[in-house]
Amino acid sequence: MGEQVKTTSNRNMHALLLTIFGILLVIVGIAIITVHGAPLRGSGFGTIFAVLGFLLLVIAFLRFYVKRP
Repeated sequence: MGEQVKTTSNRNMHALLLTIFGILLVIVGIAIITVHGAPLRGSGFGTIFAVLGFLLLVIAFLRFYVKRP
């Protein structure tokens, strides 16, 4: 009844998933912005994806390095 659950592994897994999604969004966003003839080029989605990916990376960094009591 009094089982202890390790929350560090869950937090690290969430941070890892956020990092993977953030890197993918940054890569897709930069590809949309820089590749000539990309389908969504000029629509603003590249900038949105890049900024959203960067925010996910910042959140993952904070989730991984900030220790909660």
